[in-house]
Amino acid sequence: MLGTECVPNLMWQYYAWINTFLPSCDNTYTVGLAAICWAIWLARNHATFEKKWINNPFEIVFTTCSFMKYWAGLQKPEMVEVIKKGADMLKVNASQMLLLCGPPTQDFREENDEEDKWEEW
Repeated sequence: MLGTECVPNLMWQYYAWINTFLPSCDNTYTVGLAAICWAIWLARNHATFEKKWINNPFEIVFTTCSFMKYWAGLQKPEMVEVIKKGADMLKVNASQMLLLCGPPTQDFREENDEEDKWEEW
């Protein structure tokens, strides 16, 4: 996913994986995980209830960054800048990956098209 073969499948794998990429920000791992889950849940709801599909999986990453920056204000004062910095780092890295990967060759929805299943409902 998103140009990497190293994708965590379990919670402890996520913490080991994120520690590899952001070793100095261990206090932000749970906030980041919550933001990722919320972004996926939101995209799923848009697809399910409004038939609004994401065009690229990077949309999840950028939504995650937005949530992290928004939620930074809810954290302890010493964590605000750390979380904002983490969100900015994620956004920069995702932007670079997006440039390397280029635009999707076909509509992301076509790759994961399940419209026929929707008609059954």
